[in-house]
This record gives sequence, structure tokens and C-alpha cells, in this order.
Amino acid sequence: MPFCPQCRYEYDAEVRQCPDCGVELVEKLPSQEELPPAGALVTVHIAKDMIEANVIKSFLEEFQIEAFIGYDLGPAYPVGQIDVRVAEAHADEARELIAEFFQSSPEDLEL
Repeated sequence: MPFCPQCRYEYDAEVRQCPDCGVELVEKLPSQEELPPAGALVTVHIAKDMIEANVIKSFLEEFQIEAFIGYDLGPAYPVGQIDVRVAEAHADEARELIAEFFQSSPEDLEL
């Protein structure tokens, strides 16, 4: 059975993407040692929707900044603003990268 690596829910075998988080499912969840270190996460960006949140998360992870998407649980797919969070130690760098991302022209970005 596949699992969501982000919310850690288990899904039926035919499901390939988490309906809540939008991330690709994995066959095995990471062990406790592989989970992010406990500590304060801070919001570095408030995305207008899940698509933007996933783009920002992926962008930050290209720079080795682990990012997390947070939203109030409720509907299967979140509606409205969604927080993108990182460890407090990486917050300033993440905010700078996000600002540069939004200032870049589309030709400058390699998607």
C-alpha cells in the first residue's frame, strides 16, 4: 500500500498522488531517524493555492532547504491560503530565495 510522505496517510494501491498534499506517494514511509529534526518551523511564504505552495516547496528544496506545506485540515483539498514553512535556522535564506524567485522573469527560470 502506498503512503504519503508528507501527511503519512496510507492509500489504496491504485492511488498515485496524495489527494490532500498533492505529492507523489511512496511505497514505504521514512524511519523516525529520517524525519526532519524537531524544532520550530516558521512560515516563509503564504501561497494562494496548493499549486503555488508546491512550486515554492520544490524551489526551496533545490537549494537544500527542506520545506513543509501547512494548512488547516478539513477539506480533502485545501482551499485558500497555504503556509510554506521551513526550519527557523533557514528562514532568512528561504525568504531571500523566494523574493528572488518572484522577481525573476519567466525566461530566467528553468522549470
